Formats: sequence, structure tokens, C-alpha cells
Amino acid sequence: MSGDPRECRKYAWRCAELAHSARAPELKQTLIELSKTWLNLAIELERTHALLAMDDPPPPVVPGKR
Repeated sequence: MSGDPRECRKYAWRCAELAHSARAPELKQTLIELSKTWLNLAIELERTHALLAMDDPPPPVVPGKR
């Protein structure tokens, strides 16, 4: 995996599809959890990419100083 949120979302979708057709309750639950994990990873990667894309992040706020 290359750190691509789109790939993570594809894996999440595939796990959800497999969960939908799974007959064993344990397998269904495991696939649902895997799907959620892939989605969370996609969100975290998007956040990380957004932070890295910032050219000049704002300075930290110091209370009482302008």
C-alpha cells in the first residue's frame, strides 16, 4: 500500500461487500471491523496529506501575545 486514501477506501468497500455475503456471524463481524479500520486509515491519511501540503503553517498561539 502506498499511503493512498483511495486505495484504503477500495479495500474498505471490498471488505463491506464480503461481509454482506458472509454467512458465518464471526466472519461477517470481522469483515465489518476491517472495513471500518480501512476507512479510518483513509481518513487519517487524508488528514496527514493535508497537513503536509500546508506551505506555511500558522505560528502557535501564545496566550496574551499578539
